[in-house]
Amino acid sequence: MKKLTVGLAVLAYMLVPQAAHAQDGDDGASETVIVAMAKVKVPLGEDRGKFMQFIEQYVAPQERNNPNVLAYHVLGHYYGSNSSEVVIVSVYENLAAIEAPCGDPCSEWWEANVPSEGEEGRDEFEDLRDTYFKYFAKHSDEVYMSNRALSKM
Repeated sequence: MKKLTVGLAVLAYMLVPQAAHAQDGDDGASETVIVAMAKVKVPLGEDRGKFMQFIEQYVAPQERNNPNVLAYHVLGHYYGSNSSEVVIVSVYENLAAIEAPCGDPCSEWWEANVPSEGEEGRDEFEDLRDTYFKYFAKHSDEVYMSNRALSKM
């Protein structure tokens, strides 16, 4: 019985602080944000150029238009041992925002900027897209909670 009581106390200790952080502050903003990180290994060379070009031309503009994304960063090694790693960081208000649809802002941008089948530039788009997903398909994810009181945003 003592082990069960201790186990329940530990579980409560672990869960209660998370619930307290999730409470809304007086200004209506959550005390925490969610930071999602995707790590992708893309070797230096031609494929790295295509991968980054696809992010520049198609992924980053979509993320900038997405009302669910508070901040978006694409990181590459400046100094370190693994220069093949690209880290994509997205900041959200809450967990639900990660899966929330972008809606009209993204679909309007996509229609205006992505070449349709048969249009000039479609072959280049498909080549960049295929190279991007060749590596992104093997990415790893990490999702963190960040206390706003400890952040500068």
